[in-house]
Amino acid sequence: MIKYMTLISLLVLGCGLFTSCGGPAVQLARSRADVKKINEASERETVKHQRCIADLESKTDTERLIKESKVKITGDFWAPSIPTANYKAADALLNAIRPKLSKDSPILVASFVNIDALDESSTFGRVTAEQFASRFKQRNYTTIEMKLRTNVFIREGSGELLLSREVAEISSKHRAQAVVVGTYAVASKRVYLTARVINVSDGRVLSSYDYDIPITSDVFKMLLKGKEGWL
Repeated sequence: MIKYMTLISLLVLGCGLFTSCGGPAVQLARSRADVKKINEASERETVKHQRCIADLESKTDTERLIKESKVKITGDFWAPSIPTANYKAADALLNAIRPKLSKDSPILVASFVNIDALDESSTFGRVTAEQFASRFKQRNYTTIEMKLRTNVFIREGSGELLLSREVAEISSKHRAQAVVVGTYAVASKRVYLTARVINVSDGRVLSSYDYDIPITSDVFKMLLKGKEGWL
């Protein structure tokens, strides 16, 4: 009986040692888990490395373009953000109109274009128009953003800018009361913008506002992007 109990104790002890140390299946599973962790860590490091390279290349390209364009990037800490400047301009346009525009009829908003190339806009020009539309909407006006494939303006022989025929036709189709248009000019340190609200029926300028935005690195990138096939 004693021998039998001793044998059982030895078997139990052996099983405990085998379990604590791990059998072949357990060891294999642990090895596979370790390999998986190593591979995942390696993949994460590879992704980080690729991102670093992309960031460096992007920075290098931007610096090269800045140097070639002779545009000076400003770090003006006190300069207002782009939305703040555009919201202020939109408010100024609305506040200057007499009598006030109706909130029942739509207002068209077109992408701002380069004053030196009226058939050219950019990410900067489109973002500016979208922020004007957002501000008008915040003040409970109905807005429609125009996505044109031709010029917003045509230039008369005297140099005066007039709305293109397509803009006039779209305005009539939507029964719009006015259209918001704008131009921008890129200087060495700042972008100078002019925004106007034009009466669709007779082409009268209802209000106009001039302002400027410093050329930060973000503004510079937006001015470069989206020039090809912008409409």
